[in-house]
Amino acid sequence: MSLRLRGFPDHGFLLWFALSVGLVAWVAHLLFMAAAVGLVRDDGAFWVFHVANAVCAVLAALGLALSWLVYRAGTDPEDAGSAAGRLRFLGALGLLLNGINLLLIVTEGAYIFFIPVGR
Repeated sequence: MSLRLRGFPDHGFLLWFALSVGLVAWVAHLLFMAAAVGLVRDDGAFWVFHVANAVCAVLAALGLALSWLVYRAGTDPEDAGSAAGRLRFLGALGLLLNGINLLLIVTEGAYIFFIPVGR
């Protein structure tokens, strides 16, 4: 696998990052929040939840921004069968996936504002 940063958004690691970072951030959010419950209950480190929500939301938003760049780089319609059409399709797919995952992270993380500390 090559990074090919000069080839972005057409090839390389950044294109895959743009498409998958939201899903990975959402899964990490779920796993970390479930694993950190004991730490928060025992030590009272409630700020861990806030940091985890912020980091995961920023990662999903970064994927959203990169997907927007990929979408804008595609100049042909999605069904054109060209490289530019493929970019437009992948950008739209990344916008959809990252948008949904960002919404899931924010919605699932909103409960920390309604649970009193120490409960």
